[in-house]
Amino acid sequence: MPHETLQTSPRQDQIVRLVRSQGYMANEEMAQHFGVAVQMTYLAGLGLLCRHHGGATPVSTVENLDYDARQILNSASKTAIGRYAAALIPDRSSLFINIGTTTEAFARALTNHRDLRIVTNNLHVASLVSGRADFHTVLAGGQLRPRDGAILGATAIETLSSFRTEFGVIGISGIEEDGTLLDFDLSEIQCARTIIRNSRRVLLLADHTKFTRRPMGRVGNLEDIDDLITDRPVSEAFQRHLDAAGVTLHVAENNV
Repeated sequence: MPHETLQTSPRQDQIVRLVRSQGYMANEEMAQHFGVAVQMTYLAGLGLLCRHHGGATPVSTVENLDYDARQILNSASKTAIGRYAAALIPDRSSLFINIGTTTEAFARALTNHRDLRIVTNNLHVASLVSGRADFHTVLAGGQLRPRDGAILGATAIETLSSFRTEFGVIGISGIEEDGTLLDFDLSEIQCARTIIRNSRRVLLLADHTKFTRRPMGRVGNLEDIDDLITDRPVSEAFQRHLDAAGVTLHVAENNV
């Protein structure tokens, strides 16, 4: 049975931001603020809040959601983002693809491309493109993380450092309002930074929930990327940061 697609509404995004800014909010306080009963069980099920008796607190800044939960979370939006990003990649291109469920959606969308050169530290991505005889794929060596197919460590970084590609397609776990790019795991961050350094054009794939999450690890900032592909318009303040950094915003319409 396929996973149910879980989405969040603009109001639910506001709830998540409010809880994060307050640190804790009681159910009654949230209901009074928004004028309706708040469905905390749904938001907690998405991994966007931690539900407690009588209220909610923000999610952990030190531990990511389980891989299965990330596959379900906004899967339709991730599919739209992946398709949009794939359309930006010409045939006969070279590209890095890193860890993440959104980059896996991107890999699935490459079916109509020809003669790609792909370097990845994502076992699932390698599996998704492995059936194409005209795709030349390099899978980084290193330590396999079984729960999500990530390949990490010094050997993975050494493999990624051995290439210079036209495109680097990366995912992220969180984005600050000031444009700081964030993730949870130091090994993942080191691999992502290596991809950024060795790509001529960096495409960041991030659905709207990444703007509500605050991992503690810093990958970089908007000046490190060239394109942001997301599923909803950004705030005016964030658009100013994009403009200042010279980043092109692409909003993928979710028609799934």
